[in-house]
Amino acid sequence: MRAVLPTLSLLILLAAPAQALDCSEAAEAELQRLAITRADIADLRYEEKYNPSESGPDVLGVRAWVKLEACATGNLVIDMTRTCFVRQSYTRGSCHLKGVTAY
Repeated sequence: MRAVLPTLSLLILLAAPAQALDCSEAAEAELQRLAITRADIADLRYEEKYNPSESGPDVLGVRAWVKLEACATGNLVIDMTRTCFVRQSYTRGSCHLKGVTAY
């Protein structure tokens, strides 16, 4: 009976849905570093980066997609790891910021 309980607990733990990563504090710190205020932001959404392979964690990290009022098209993207470390920030489309790589 003792061996069954730890195994059962492990099965329940593995069957539980993965909790979403909350990297909003790290994204806000990056926005401050880039001197972007709330008034500059038209929209902000977070997207988890999923692992396409069978090995490793299911979620690799998070991207914050920031639509800026000053950008007609495109976004600022804040790319973060599973631990919310900011790997890089870059812009897409016609969105350009001084000191930020544009793709």
